[in-house]
Amino acid sequence: MAKYRFIFPLLFTLMISSCATIDQVDIDYLQSAKIIFPTEVRRVAIVNNVVTDNRKSVINKEDSINVINRSESTFQGDASTMAESLAQNVAAANYFDQVLICDSALRKDDKLKIKRELSQDEVKELTGDLGVDMLLSVEDINIKTDQRAIYENGLFHIIVDAKVSPVIKIYSPTRSTPIVTVSPEDEIFWDEYGQSFEEAKRRLIKEKQQIQEASDFAGEIPAKYILPSWNSTYRQYYSSGSVELRDASVFVREDSWDDALQLWMKAYESKHEKTKMRAAFNIALYYEMHDDIDKALEWVEKAQKIVIKKEGLDKKPNQESYTHKFSEDYMLISHYILILNERKTDLPTLNLQMKRFNDNF
Repeated sequence: MAKYRFIFPLLFTLMISSCATIDQVDIDYLQSAKIIFPTEVRRVAIVNNVVTDNRKSVINKEDSINVINRSESTFQGDASTMAESLAQNVAAANYFDQVLICDSALRKDDKLKIKRELSQDEVKELTGDLGVDMLLSVEDINIKTDQRAIYENGLFHIIVDAKVSPVIKIYSPTRSTPIVTVSPEDEIFWDEYGQSFEEAKRRLIKEKQQIQEASDFAGEIPAKYILPSWNSTYRQYYSSGSVELRDASVFVREDSWDDALQLWMKAYESKHEKTKMRAAFNIALYYEMHDDIDKALEWVEKAQKIVIKKEGLDKKPNQESYTHKFSEDYMLISHYILILNERKTDLPTLNLQMKRFNDNF
């Protein structure tokens, strides 16, 4: 049995067909969350305010040419599992001094199973009893699955796509209503093969386990909305085109960025415009790796000016009927400028959120 999570990359890979080689290097950087917590909020608690209704609906869909069996289902997730997962993910971020979890389901003893927000009195009582400044409350978990059975290449293939939608409310004892409601959505799926439909269905994880795994996953989803999170991605750079660029790529692979910078600076002094442009692009990467986004933008814009002049784009008429096929160099540089500008735009919010660490992060 295989389980997957969908990943929607923000970057695209450009294949450069010129004589230069483009390599990749991993980069991790911190990005801001959607919410800014006051600096004095140091201790938080995760509570379970879900009204369990055991909802479930199943709709059988008509078969298509390739799909021999299909159904869509809606479930309520396991609130306790999600609350525990959320607490673990919030604690793992090391953003707060203390993260607690309230083991009791707050709505468990309610005679009327009606969804409702916590009152200010309830919030004051809970924060006082738990010794925390704020509550992160699990309010609901919606799971929608789309199960399809396909016959292909002599095998039966069953796929279950699940849209997981947790609902979180953040409460403060000083407020009569929640500070904010967070209701993100993400996807997870499972699949399995078999010689027959029955075999594939038998091997696929059961519905109860799907709900448990989706509920555990639901605890991960809000973390990046609530707290600053690390983004792991990659960047591209020129690794050939001159002796300096080629030798510098060895230093990059060895994580010796200062040595690489010296060679790129030397390459930038070249009279060959293409070498100069590639060196400027790589120098921009050096400064981004060192979190100096302004300097990175300064250098990548130098690369852009060179490629614009080299390709004569500054002399082309501005006519709607005019079309120009942009070079791969131009596209690579322009895309990097967009990425750096996004990071620059994010920095003020990130710095405000990380103020509690006195820039030590």
